[in-house]
Amino acid sequence: MQIRMAGVTHIGRRRKNNQDSLFFDEGHGIGVVADGIGGRKGGEIASTLVVEGIREAFLGSEVIRHEEVAPFLAAAVDTVNANVFAFGRENLEYAGLGSTMECIFFSGDMVYIAHVGDSRTYLYENGHLFQLTLDHNVENFVERGLVQRESLSDPSVRGAALVKAVGLQPRCEMDICRIKRRPGQVYVSCSDGLTSMLGDKEVAAMLGAHSGNLQKASEILLDAANAAGGRDNITVLLARVESR
Repeated sequence: MQIRMAGVTHIGRRRKNNQDSLFFDEGHGIGVVADGIGGRKGGEIASTLVVEGIREAFLGSEVIRHEEVAPFLAAAVDTVNANVFAFGRENLEYAGLGSTMECIFFSGDMVYIAHVGDSRTYLYENGHLFQLTLDHNVENFVERGLVQRESLSDPSVRGAALVKAVGLQPRCEMDICRIKRRPGQVYVSCSDGLTSMLGDKEVAAMLGAHSGNLQKASEILLDAANAAGGRDNITVLLARVESR
């Protein structure tokens, strides 16, 4: 099987700068989307450190055996998290900077997704769109009993506030999802600048119409998010599994 990838990132219509970062390497089957935490200074620095750190970890490794992918991802994220956290401690004007992360990696007949924050990864298959990741925010964690609202330092904090992000704490817990890949699958990794503007049905319809041309599909999704208001930075990474 072969992997095709395409991606775009854009400032959107209301932000003054783009705090999203994007990297993908089709030949190595690796892609990363990172979104600097909105409203905090240095978000673009945090997302760049995430993307560059993951890129260096993968491209600097000669061999990653299939059974080693999950621990390799965990170690890479630990290193990146430490670097972002240290940057905030050493540069007080950027204290509290952090970033989300979606890392997708194709190895053998499996797809690995490492997830932190509220960027998302979806699977589009047979005309249906499935969300593979859970947003790491207050609303979801309280709803699932993972966090007690009264235990929060500020119980009135809004539901969209992140519980997890890269660089906020000395250690970073992430979710790792593993899926068997099949020809025809399209994986969508994106920042919340896309999902806050478009519903799942809209995204699925656009992918259904244009998934044969990934670059065009990514641009159409971005344009649609901007047309809907473009309230945030927008990043879209598409990866399609093909038969050789």
